[in-house]
Amino acid sequence: MPVCLGLDYGLRRIGIAAGDTDQYLALAVGTHVEGSDGSVMALLAQLVRERNVETIVVGLPLTAAGTESDLAGRARGFAAKLAGKLDVEIVLWDERYSSQEADRWLRQARRPARADRDALAAEIILQSYLDSLRPRPQTGA
Repeated sequence: MPVCLGLDYGLRRIGIAAGDTDQYLALAVGTHVEGSDGSVMALLAQLVRERNVETIVVGLPLTAAGTESDLAGRARGFAAKLAGKLDVEIVLWDERYSSQEADRWLRQARRPARADRDALAAEIILQSYLDSLRPRPQTGA
């Protein structure tokens, strides 16, 4: 089963999700907090080894109009750093509205924790990517 990680990149927190391309299902793993959780590269390298990850999907922050936000350049730089350190495919994926969607889900579940939001946003980003891989139904003529 090919395993993917999804990342909701932020300057202070990085939400992490895992999923596979056989089941097309993403699940939140957790949130790495910069400055208190150690090296994010070490954590991701460990997850890649332990879970036999083949692809890491990094959320690319775009504006509502589809242009790159200020954070997009940093996300691209982070993705390039991952590509240089880890032997996996790195995919940048449109993450528009993932954090707002996570907020909506958390409000409905009455769980406003910030760490939950980032991990859930990573799950939403990865699920969007996995959904794009699903075979399309054939329409007969």
